[in-house]
Amino acid sequence: MADALDDLDRQILDLLRDDGRLSSRSIGRRLGVAAGTVGTRVRRLEQTGVIRGYRAVIEPAAVGRPLGFVVGLQIAQGTPLGGILDELVETPEIDEVLVVTGRWDLLVIGRVADPSQLNDLLTKGLWQSPSFRHSETMVVIDDRRASAF
Repeated sequence: MADALDDLDRQILDLLRDDGRLSSRSIGRRLGVAAGTVGTRVRRLEQTGVIRGYRAVIEPAAVGRPLGFVVGLQIAQGTPLGGILDELVETPEIDEVLVVTGRWDLLVIGRVADPSQLNDLLTKGLWQSPSFRHSETMVVIDDRRASAF
């Protein structure tokens, strides 16, 4: 699909990535094209799965989850990933689960209220899974989001 994107598609995506609430009219004004053209392009990008959705970016501390963490997990060989992934992403404190190569099988990324809640998540949750082998927990001390895709 990346080959099918032209410069206008990429410019529209850049603007929407920075502010998903921009109207077709606003995007059109910024890019010098008709709002109808932008609307048609956005619908096509949504229908083809290039745009997968829109979301609010929420300040973690404002909702009581200021402490970020990353947990590298090793799981037992032969464990089906589907069930583990579903279980992990349904856990309220977990925001993202990545299947990766290298030392870890999974990277679990999330936010909690405080170290005590992180301790409970690890000792009463992740470490209790029958497929758990080993983990390494890292606390996030600063984070920055790249503006690229």
